[in-house]
Amino acid sequence: MKDVAILLATYNGQKYLKEQLDSILAQTFQDFRLVIHDDGSTDDTLKIINEYRDHYPDKIEIIYGHPSGSAKANFMYLLSEIEADYYFLSDQDDVWLPDKMEKSLKELQAIQASKSSNKIPCIVFTDMYVVDDKLEIIDNSFIRYIGRDINNTKYTQIIIDNPASGTTLCFNRTLRDIAISRKGVDWNNVPMHDAWLLEIGAIFGCVQGIDRPFVKYRQTGQNIMGANAESNVQKIARNVDDVSKGFLKKKKAFINESRLFARELLKLENMPQEKRSVLEAFANISTKNKLARIKFYKENDFTRAHNNMWMRLWL
Repeated sequence: MKDVAILLATYNGQKYLKEQLDSILAQTFQDFRLVIHDDGSTDDTLKIINEYRDHYPDKIEIIYGHPSGSAKANFMYLLSEIEADYYFLSDQDDVWLPDKMEKSLKELQAIQASKSSNKIPCIVFTDMYVVDDKLEIIDNSFIRYIGRDINNTKYTQIIIDNPASGTTLCFNRTLRDIAISRKGVDWNNVPMHDAWLLEIGAIFGCVQGIDRPFVKYRQTGQNIMGANAESNVQKIARNVDDVSKGFLKKKKAFINESRLFARELLKLENMPQEKRSVLEAFANISTKNKLARIKFYKENDFTRAHNNMWMRLWL
């Protein structure tokens, strides 16, 4: 039997944690273990975790370590500590639909079967419902709500327009091993753990989106990756404000963060040479003139779901 691990990172999550734990324990797929690492909570999070562990000792494990200081660091610590065949990541304030794990694993294993190997790093992600704190649906698609495209899964697209949230990911051991393989990564230059994992899948193996929501994503104002939709009026107002505050400076800062991310990815070993060359050129794109930059972005499919024009013309 394959070992399936759900990694749950917690920090002061007492308000919604029980609902998430209940939704995990109610999955149609039950051959999993839930591994939790708390990041130094000062509320009743640890009390809740211990109560559930006592009730489900065969399902729930708690590992103890020093506080990491962020969700990204917490998840990377969990990944470095836990060995399994397949991995899921869980936030503390969402709710999983009952067949989330079953459908995600089925899709991942079908991809592996099509490639006749489970040694290829593969990762799948799903959409989510956007809900309020009472779990009332605000929107049926988180990905479209934030203006992304579920089909933007090339490594040159993910690096500037990541469509996925960590709590929707399912990936195999091979991908996990690559993700934790480099000790010299400056995690300050990696936007989030989900982008890191998806880029590894896109560079070394495969990424597949499932165009169905399997998570109820609470829009609480406390989320690390919050959903934010704008009306056309709001978008126009923001763009006017951007111009008044330095449109070019703001957009350059955005793309420079992606270039720093590329430099961290380049620290990974055994990257296909074609992709390494593209990422190296992207990391150093500021040395090229504007026309060369526009041509490079277009030829290598550095595309976003929206707003490609400003990136190509200005950056």
